[in-house]
Amino acid sequence: MIVTDWKKMAADLFNRKRVPAGKQEPSFKWSGKKRIYLNERIRLASYDCMREESLAWYQDKESMKNIVGKSIVYDRDKIVQMYDWQNKNGELFYIEYLDGNGYKTIGDVWLAKNDYAIVIDQEHRNRHIGRIVTKYFIYRAKKNGWDTLVVSEIFNWNKASQKMFTSLKFYPYKEHKNSWSYRKRLKTPVRK
Repeated sequence: MIVTDWKKMAADLFNRKRVPAGKQEPSFKWSGKKRIYLNERIRLASYDCMREESLAWYQDKESMKNIVGKSIVYDRDKIVQMYDWQNKNGELFYIEYLDGNGYKTIGDVWLAKNDYAIVIDQEHRNRHIGRIVTKYFIYRAKKNGWDTLVVSEIFNWNKASQKMFTSLKFYPYKEHKNSWSYRKRLKTPVRK
């Protein structure tokens, strides 16, 4: 069944297995559901193992310059090591996109209490897929009671990511040598 209203689907997800406030881990753990449908074409699949499609974006030097700041490539072992760490320290999903031949893995997304990262292959960029996925995780973080959502590093030359995140009300708050950390307030501060 494809759920077209991601807000309703997210609300249903949180109403099923809510952890009382104060009992949550710093990075909330995935409830075990295999797939989350965000719309008719985009779904998330929980990480189970390294998929071959990952090589496309982690071995593309242009993409890697936007991800890690250097034109390097990750081999299979490095990707597996990264994914295993991310999966233990947050929630890791593959982004899948429906085309004429079924669902295709086109990226990954990772959410932790202190960081958020998203990667989409070059062929599927500029289709608002990153925006749709990020909106879902903003909603999830709000429902989990978080005060902020943080992107630890967006490089100065990565104008597409800067544009996407600022359009979703993220703002730069900490400058690094060639990048900025961005964050979004999820709760309105109480004024006295």
